[in-house]
Amino acid sequence: MAGTSWRCTVLIIGLCCGRLTTSYTQDTLCPKPAISEDAILVTFLSDVNLTCAGCDGQVFWSHGSPYKSQRPLEKAESGHLVLRAVAYDDEGNYTCYKDGAPVCTVELLVRDQPQEGTSLSCYNPHPTHNITCEWSPTELLHPFSTATLVKVRVPEEPLFFPCTYDGGRRIFTCSSLHNEADYSKQVFLLCVRSRTDSVRAASLEANWRDLLHIGPPLNVQVTKVEKHPRRLEVRWSLPEFWEEPYYRLKYQVLYQVENSLHQSNGTTDDTSFIIHDAVMRRQHLIRVRATEEYQENWGSWSKDAKGVPWSDGATMTQVPNEDHTPTPQQPEDPENEVGVLTVSRGVFRSWIAPGVSLALVILFLLGLWIRYQEVRMVKLHCGFLRSLVQSSSIEDRAPPPPVTESLLSSVVVTVPPLLEGD
Repeated sequence: MAGTSWRCTVLIIGLCCGRLTTSYTQDTLCPKPAISEDAILVTFLSDVNLTCAGCDGQVFWSHGSPYKSQRPLEKAESGHLVLRAVAYDDEGNYTCYKDGAPVCTVELLVRDQPQEGTSLSCYNPHPTHNITCEWSPTELLHPFSTATLVKVRVPEEPLFFPCTYDGGRRIFTCSSLHNEADYSKQVFLLCVRSRTDSVRAASLEANWRDLLHIGPPLNVQVTKVEKHPRRLEVRWSLPEFWEEPYYRLKYQVLYQVENSLHQSNGTTDDTSFIIHDAVMRRQHLIRVRATEEYQENWGSWSKDAKGVPWSDGATMTQVPNEDHTPTPQQPEDPENEVGVLTVSRGVFRSWIAPGVSLALVILFLLGLWIRYQEVRMVKLHCGFLRSLVQSSSIEDRAPPPPVTESLLSSVVVTVPPLLEGD
């Protein structure tokens, strides 16, 4: 299966690049080691029975190995040496001695364990830097195993870059040369070679833009803004290996209140950012990551930085209740009282919004009722005045009472007497 996968990879590389060459075979890109025909190959952690011609009767075996093997070798009665659960440090030459003289020598080699499910990770920290590839084995490797990174570009000759092994991290690290103006597809193969075999452990095919991986911004600091209880200022430095001003970066700032699941974010082209919607008197966790200004593959996040917005000292002072219930800020409070107070405050805060909404509804209905009463009173006043006006107008239009004969008869007309001479 491994050989078939290798041949398919070489075929795809040739077809994608427009030219298939027979020189790109597994023996060319990952050559096999030379093994003696007389060597005995065994599988890792298997049992083996060593013997050779002339080694019979009461004999003694010795082990000549480049490793520090801890396996004791005792005298053998039948000339056979049985080794159980063979490990890598059991490799080497085994010599049979009879009557104090060497009789024969057998070379023992242990096959490497197959590396299944491994992958090759490659990234470029800066457009002008080399490409770094990392590979982590899943099984224990031979102590003398080596890894080589192969960069394939048909029709050009393949390039080979040796890898170094970090025993603490158990990772092979390789560095491949990169041309800043090269935007073509990158094809990498990892060849792992031991004393017994050489295999292609992993491969990667990707564009250069996908390989550009920017490190986290450094020295992220959070400071409060004076007189602004809902602002935080975040500042940071450029990521490692990054150089400006030709290649510029854009940043994303992620922030959230501590112990909260809600997150907010913002982007900027500068190495600073102002948070305008911070929660007052609460600690915030802030992280920053970067990407090249024309890319969308974000780099890794920075470590969490913490900050609390500015607050006036008077607003932080808490007045104790009449029953002298302790507040959570007092270190001498019992844990149960602090928990009860915290829960009661949470319940009170949860009822604030419904209470305010209910109060507004009541005020609105009260306003409607008052308005209705005002309109009703106005209508009543208007009706009363209208009735008064109508009654007065009727009285004005009433005819004078008629003069009856009784009244005329009761009128006495007195005529003065005439004077003499008139």
